[in-house]
Parts: sequence; structure tokens; C-alpha cells
Amino acid sequence: MYEYGVKVRPFLGERVSGDAGIVIEEPDGLFLAIIDVLGHGSEAHELAVSISKFLNAQNRSDLCRMLVDLDQYLRGTRGAAVGLARIDQGSGRLRYAGIGNTVIRRIGPEPSRLVSRDGTLGHIMRTPREEGLDVGRQDIILLHTDGIHEHFDLEQYPSFARDSAKAIAHNVVRLFGKPHDDATCIALKYPG
Repeated sequence: MYEYGVKVRPFLGERVSGDAGIVIEEPDGLFLAIIDVLGHGSEAHELAVSISKFLNAQNRSDLCRMLVDLDQYLRGTRGAAVGLARIDQGSGRLRYAGIGNTVIRRIGPEPSRLVSRDGTLGHIMRTPREEGLDVGRQDIILLHTDGIHEHFDLEQYPSFARDSAKAIAHNVVRLFGKPHDDATCIALKYPG
């Protein structure tokens, strides 16, 4: 099974965040979601909690359908960027679909990045599209909101590959988070 960590940090001066990170262990693998509600503060936080509850209650097999349903659910709200991923434990295959400024990266022998579609759930979005990649034992998967600098330099984090997933999520937010935005990171790797 995979080891994972989630770190959520609010906008400087706020007590709560409009971001959220979800990891749900399922019989055949993991479901992951990264949520970035527009704005920050308590109203954004309440909507992030509502989105988390909505995603927890869904059938999580069809990522694109979930995004379409979530877009309808968020009509009339401030809206959000959301990235959804499922990883199959047996094959190591990761599937991803996202709308808005969420990022998913594979860091390892063959680094890559999957792309979220333009838009804001609850307002306007392009048709979601699912992408995939294979995750190997040396790979580390990062999902993060745009509160993390998009192109950060891992030379500033020399213990990255050796750290636990929990430490990686914490340190990516600490080292590369923007102070004037909510920042969230989910890190995923094989244990040991």
C-alpha cells in the first residue's frame, strides 16, 4: 500500500483554509482530491468542507462524472478548482481529472505532470478529461493547489526523496507555499 501525507495551511493571518486535501483508502487503492475554493477565510473554508462531504458521498469510480456533478452542486457559490485522482493498488496506474489551478506531478526517474482543464467549478468549465500515468516504487506523487509555487526547485529541499510522505507534504507547503494564499499539498509514495 502507499504512504501518504496531507498538509493544509491557511492564508497568512487566517485561522482556517479554503483549501482541502482528501485521501480515502479503498479496497483496491486510493482516492485523492485536492480542493481550492476561490478566496480565503471562513466562508471559503465552509465551502471546502461542503465539497469534501459531497465527494465522500459519491461513487468515486468515474472522475469526470464527479466533476460534472460537483459543478452543478457548486452553482451559485464562489466556486472552486478541484483535482481528483484514483490509484489502483494492483497495477500502480493513476487516473486524474481536474478543473482549474490544481497541479499533479510525478517526481522520480521519469518526471511528468498531468494537466487540469481550464475553468472554475460552479461557474464555467471545459469538459473534464481523464489522464493517466503509471506509478513506480521510486516515484513520489504530489497534488497541490496554486498556493504552492508551480515551479519550485527541489535543490532547496535536499532530503525530499528520503522523507516520509507526511514530511514531504509539510515541507513542500513550508518551503514553497505562498504566504498570501491558502496552500495545500498531498504527497504519495511507496513506504520505505
